[in-house]
This record gives sequence, structure tokens and C-alpha cells, in this order.
Amino acid sequence: MRIMIVGAGAAGIMAANMLSKKSFSVTVLEQQERIGGRIHTYVPEGFVNAVEAGAEFIHGHLPLTLKLLKRAQLATTTASMNMHRIGNGKIVHGFGRSKAWGQFYALLEALEADTTLDAFLGRHFPGKKYRLLRDEVQQMAQGLDLADPAEVSLLSLKAEWLSEETQYRPVTGYQPLLEFLYNEAAAGGCKIIFNETVKSIRWERGRAVVHTLNQSFENDIVIITSSLGCLQSEDIKFAPEIPELLPQFQRIGFGAVIKLLFEFDQPFWEQELPELGFLFAEKGFTFWTQLDQHVPVLTGWIGNDCVSHYDAFSDEALVNICLETLLEAFPETQLHFRTAAVFRYNAQSPSRGGYSWPKPESRKAVKQLNKGIEDTIFFAGEAFDPTFETATVEAALQSGKYVAGKIIRKFHRDS
Repeated sequence: MRIMIVGAGAAGIMAANMLSKKSFSVTVLEQQERIGGRIHTYVPEGFVNAVEAGAEFIHGHLPLTLKLLKRAQLATTTASMNMHRIGNGKIVHGFGRSKAWGQFYALLEALEADTTLDAFLGRHFPGKKYRLLRDEVQQMAQGLDLADPAEVSLLSLKAEWLSEETQYRPVTGYQPLLEFLYNEAAAGGCKIIFNETVKSIRWERGRAVVHTLNQSFENDIVIITSSLGCLQSEDIKFAPEIPELLPQFQRIGFGAVIKLLFEFDQPFWEQELPELGFLFAEKGFTFWTQLDQHVPVLTGWIGNDCVSHYDAFSDEALVNICLETLLEAFPETQLHFRTAAVFRYNAQSPSRGGYSWPKPESRKAVKQLNKGIEDTIFFAGEAFDPTFETATVEAALQSGKYVAGKIIRKFHRDS
């Protein structure tokens, strides 16, 4: 059975790994010159230290991610969640200024019926008294989850927002894990073709011809792991058309983000705040350190709602705004800035955005999409994780595993 996988991100590589080990003929098409997709661990020009241009954290005790890292003999380290914020030119401990956060979390813990975040805030925290809380909660949804507060499923965010699990990150970054998984797949005969952008798929049950800008590939099954943003933009056309797909894709949210990496001669923040993990600033900026490794790299983050505003700024202008913000926070400290790099995950980027977020109707859409089309076209990626750990590398890995397992079981039934 010939299987084509579109996209060499975490979901695609996971599926390729499993299918190749079962002796399927697997080919991966990737539009870039590397594997990883929204995972990209490397040393940018001018940097000394490797950085994560995309996915970075392990959000709690995520079983598949940790199992695979252990199998690949790749270490993890804890990530500091020690939070501070800049207020009136001073750094104070904690994320929010509102005194109603405890009340918000208590009501969130008791939530059973799904609703949107804005509807929940309007019902329980109306009026001027709670304006600050509403602003801070909405900022958290935009910044952390890249979500629209008017549409995001609060029940889906509940576990994440109330979680007290330890956060981790791979010591070497995520890239070596994907390289390990791909090397195993290659040993099973999997091949990858870079610089191939899929434009259309002509299909019928049991047969699919994948057309790129350069050539065509005939297969029995296609697994599409392009980002949800690409699917919502209909970057891949189907013949015959599959009209039910787009409405399902649109029932899942997809947000934008700008990630900035700054390298300094030394971790200057440790002089004043040696335990600094996250720093929330004005103008939509969040910064975080790699406290566990004490490297002089600081990450900047601009989430969703603010991205459209800063899209008009050049990389240099964005870097300067961030440095000015840091100087306001640390006026007595010499930053000793070395260099910076900017990574934009927006509608113009190859992935069309950052990562997915859940709407109240997303679970039904994911369940429907995971059925595939006529046992011939399947979808995998962080937005389609059947365990609904969306927006994580774990979700992408689980989704790739799920689809591969489904194909393997079908083959054994039919043979």
C-alpha cells in the first residue's frame, strides 16, 4: 500500500514512523527544506545558543511526548512558571492586578456546561467593578491560547487554566526528537522529498493523485498534516470537491503569534530577579527566560489580537520596542544586547498562523474529521488530536499516531 504524507511536522513524522515500521511504502512531501514544520530548533545567524523558533514547552506530564523523548534518550528539564509583570515602571510578582482572580478560578472550577469566555465573564463579572479582571482574563486567552474570547470554548480551557502540573522543555529542543523518529522511519524505507508544495489532490476511493508545483504522485492513501490555517485557507484543492470539509475546519479556531528571540552577553535579569520565569509587559508583550539552564536567551511573545497591529512593524522596529520595554523594567541594568531574531506565524506565513484553539463546536468537528474521507484521505495535526490536547506537540504526535493506527488496523482487516 502506497501512502503519501503531506507535511513533515510532528504529526507527519509520527505517522511515517509507525507506518514505515509496518512495511508500508511511505513518502513524505515537505514544502520547506527541513523537517519540523512549526518545530524549528537551530542556531540563527549571529547567535551562539540554539533557540526554539516554534514549539518549545511540554505542558505537563504528557505521556507520548515523554515516552518518545525517553526512547530517543533525550533529556528534559523543568520550565519555571514563576511570573512577574511590569506595572507603572516597576516589576511586581504575579500575573494579574485584579483581586477577583480567586473568584474567577472558583467559578471556572465549578463550570460544567460549555460556554464562551466572553459569555462567562458577562454573566459572572459584569460592570465597572470587574473591568480589570475581564481585561486580564481576555489578555491571557489571547496571549496564551491565541484565542478569540468571544468564540473560545471555556470548558476546553478549564483543565489547562486550572492545571498545576510541572511544565518541561526538552534540553536539546524538539528537533532532535523529530530527527530520531524520522531516522527510524527512513530505516523502514520511508523517503522524504523537500521543496514540494502540494496544490491539489485528485481522488477516488482507494486512489489519490497528489499534484505539486513540480510533479504528481499516485498513491492509495494520503495523510494531510498541513496546518489548520492552510486547510482553512483551502491551500490544497480537491477534485472532486469535498464541500463538507471547510465548515468543519472553520469550527476550530486558529490563532496568530509573533515570537522573538533575544541573545545577550549574559542573563542580565538574574542580577535583579534570579527566579524570573515569565514577565508580562504592556503593549501586548510577554517575555520568558530559560531559568533552568541559565542561558542569556530571552523569548518575546506577541499573541493573536496584537499580531495584526505589529504585522506592520519591521523586525528591527519590533526588536527596538522590546528592548525599550526591557530597559524600562530594568533601568539600573546593562542589557549587553547581542542579537535578535523574529519569527512570524500569521496569515502570510507557510503555516498561516501559530496553533489551534477550541470553540464549543470543535469537539464534534474533530471527531468528524478524524473519520477521514472514504478511507483514502485522512487529516492529522495538533488541531485534530482525538484526546483533545490541542495546540501542543503532544497533540500533533497523538494525532499522527491515531491516524497511522487507523490505517494499520484497516489494512489488517482487509488483508
